[in-house]
Amino acid sequence: MTEKLGDILESCAVVKVAGPLDRSITGVCSDSKKAVEGCLFACVKGGRADGHDFAADAVRAGAVAVLAEREVHVPASATLVVVENVRKALACVSARFYGNPSRQITIVGITGTNGKTTTAHFVKSIVEAAGQPAGVMGTLGHYIGDSFEKDPFTTPEAPEVHRYLRSMVASGLTYCAMEVSSHALALHRADGVDFDVVCFTNLTRDHLDFHGGFEEYKRAKKSLFATGTDSPFGEARKAVVNIGDDTGREIAETGALPCLTYCLGKDADVRGDVLSMERQGSRLRVRHAQGATEVEIGLPGRMNAENALAAFAVGLALGFGEDDIVNGIAGLGRLPGRVELITGGGRCVVVDYAHTPDALRSLLADMRELAAGRVITVFGCGGDRDAGKRPEMGCVAAELSDLVFITSDNPRTEDPRKIIEDILAGLPEDSRCEVEPDRKRAIEKAVEASGEGDLVVVAGKGHEDYQIVGTRKIHFDDREIVRALLGSIADAEAQHS
Repeated sequence: MTEKLGDILESCAVVKVAGPLDRSITGVCSDSKKAVEGCLFACVKGGRADGHDFAADAVRAGAVAVLAEREVHVPASATLVVVENVRKALACVSARFYGNPSRQITIVGITGTNGKTTTAHFVKSIVEAAGQPAGVMGTLGHYIGDSFEKDPFTTPEAPEVHRYLRSMVASGLTYCAMEVSSHALALHRADGVDFDVVCFTNLTRDHLDFHGGFEEYKRAKKSLFATGTDSPFGEARKAVVNIGDDTGREIAETGALPCLTYCLGKDADVRGDVLSMERQGSRLRVRHAQGATEVEIGLPGRMNAENALAAFAVGLALGFGEDDIVNGIAGLGRLPGRVELITGGGRCVVVDYAHTPDALRSLLADMRELAAGRVITVFGCGGDRDAGKRPEMGCVAAELSDLVFITSDNPRTEDPRKIIEDILAGLPEDSRCEVEPDRKRAIEKAVEASGEGDLVVVAGKGHEDYQIVGTRKIHFDDREIVRALLGSIADAEAQHS
């Protein structure tokens, strides 16, 4: 695939060009280490490095054009294009380079603090139940037909977003469910994507280390629902919004997009009421303009019932029939690290990605309802991230657990013990709590402490198969550790029986 530089710059706010515009562009990237012969390199400013400092390196690697916000020295073999905003321009040229693929596929964008991943996979299952092929772009990875790609970001950088969409179109997919993170919205990674439906799940504390404050975080999320000349997401969008959330009500009441509201336990365009909840799943009654029906959900917990309700509303917004929506929701199997139930040796463990105060509260409240005995919780908080949520999570864990093991998550470059001290600051003095910085040992202690009817909850990392300690990324998977431990317990019990 090649495009002329001048063609892919047509819609960009160009300030200055130094060099010819008829160069053939073979790719677009923002990482100088990924620069190849004939590519355009965008000088993106990151948290720790500035792409402007690597422009010459990218040209030496083969880049024939450089996108920058200021004049930088590049070899004469490349054209320098100075723009007002590199990230906006990068999204613009990426969409154009890949042939504006979002205009050729129906795209559902899902944003919110919690529930994006599960809702996206429910939507994919609904589309497939209706006989249409669908892809997913999100936290668990990017599902493109028969292929699967991992990416470090929930929503990738703009060149990857449009490349993945191009691959979906080429693979014959007609729908894509795409998680849209607040980072992506603030950094223009999803600009140029023509969404057909945009869904809002909820807004609670998260990523304040990046956004600087809750209002800035909220502003980023709400931008997906903005209209007018400042909106880069297409004007034909429909909104699906959870009005059980304060920010969701703001969007529904003040937004200009056609809006379908949903809510669990309260009146909305699509209302859901939980009829039953078991460890293996739940049953939901849904009322909407076309009637009422009952839905089987193979994922336990009220939060997953709410995610299913969001997907139900999205299905209606997309025009699917009730039967396809119900079958799609019922047909979704377990998702990695999303209230993932693991049993063995008479023990029961739930592994989940909950890593915010609200997500942990929702998870533990559900587990209290499902546990015949005690709830024993293992969790930690990530390093180099919002430290303010640490005592809040400690308070939540102590309030809703009978026993808490505080451990490490991804400490990154912070001292794990300092992170644990921050968590402990939120616990009441009479809390039943044990500190074990070694996450593997903490899980072992929690399982060893559990008995019949108890539920052990291992929260924070979910599907992740790594732990970041310092600057090293080492293999670590909560689910592997739990399965091995329960297997050993079962084997030992069998030998003694």
